[in-house]
Amino acid sequence: MSQLIEALRATATKWRAGNQEHHGGVVLVWQGSVYGWKNSLRDAGHERPGVYAVDEAGHVFIAEGGDDYNGAKCWVAADPVNG
Repeated sequence: MSQLIEALRATATKWRAGNQEHHGGVVLVWQGSVYGWKNSLRDAGHERPGVYAVDEAGHVFIAEGGDDYNGAKCWVAADPVNG
């Protein structure tokens, strides 16, 4: 899991470098590609399960539960050690 977390952080950092008009917030990643940015981590129901969100400090969250149609149930902090 730590390799995935580091890859997500690198992806978000690269995106932030090219989109400096977006300060703070979270970078949203699906299947290894950035697809959006939000100024804060909001209702997981607007995202599908399996989406990752990376904040400016490098904290990684994953949308869990729910389904693709109704959206995820919640955001859970990703544990880089235990996965």
